Amino acid sequence: MKSFILYCCLLLASTISAQKLQEINPLLHDESFIAFFGTAPDETTNEQLRVRTHLAYVEQLLRTTTSAELNSSQQEKRTQVLDLLHQYWEAGQFPVNRGYPGERRPCFIDAEGNICAVGYLVEQTRGRELAEAINVKHQYEFLSDMHDPAINAWADEYGLTIEECAMIQPSYYYIPPGTKTNADIKTGYGASSGVVAGGNIAISVIQLSNWSGQGKGLAVAGLISGTGQIILGAVNIKKPGQSVSYSRQNNLSYVNIGLGTATLLTSALNLAMNKKNKQPKNAFNLYSYPNYANSISFGFAFSRRI
Repeated sequence: MKSFILYCCLLLASTISAQKLQEINPLLHDESFIAFFGTAPDETTNEQLRVRTHLAYVEQLLRTTTSAELNSSQQEKRTQVLDLLHQYWEAGQFPVNRGYPGERRPCFIDAEGNICAVGYLVEQTRGRELAEAINVKHQYEFLSDMHDPAINAWADEYGLTIEECAMIQPSYYYIPPGTKTNADIKTGYGASSGVVAGGNIAISVIQLSNWSGQGKGLAVAGLISGTGQIILGAVNIKKPGQSVSYSRQNNLSYVNIGLGTATLLTSALNLAMNKKNKQPKNAFNLYSYPNYANSISFGFAFSRRI
């Protein structure tokens, strides 16, 4: 029973993780969008809106988390860069991630010269030359992976930590116009589908091998896990967008719904068979027997299983 409860918990967790969209920031995820709109973004959400919302959210967050360890110069410069951040997201001139189409990635400076938020702050305080030098080495890298002494020194001078700079940095999503791509199945959804399908196939095989030998516990487990697999498949069916097809993911979803339905039906039938074959606890019997006069007499018996 404990192992079944653990299995159901894993099923629920995997269902949730399978629905996760690519997040705009690895540290703050999509907190900004949820805070502003009360719901998570999806594939139809405007990209410009996601980036602006994230940067506005981070600006307000950093304005309320100043450190007492900063000296007066750092505090003044921190305020300066946050004012610049406000100007940047209001202007809305963001770079395009053409290096990794269909994947959320940062882009320090794109081919048209559009610069990212952290790059803009560096450019406005230390010059375009430094920003372009950073771009040469780290154009599509997440800031927490750069380990660049120039960025570390700049952040310290302007009263920011590297973690705060990483919080500012958005990732960008781009699909070339007219391109029709087949979206990959998310790792979480693929893995969870394998775990759930394997468990349900095992449950069905055991039940089919011996209808009345397992009791109703396995049948109830099959009803719950079969229903869970149907839900897992149903919530991950997606409508194709203008440039993205979800045929691979939808095919896997249909397989999940089919296997879940088979497990559900097998378990329901097994439960019915166990109920039919169950011996009653109380038994009554009316019987006849010949008496000493060679005539027929009747008797009544009652028994109770303990």
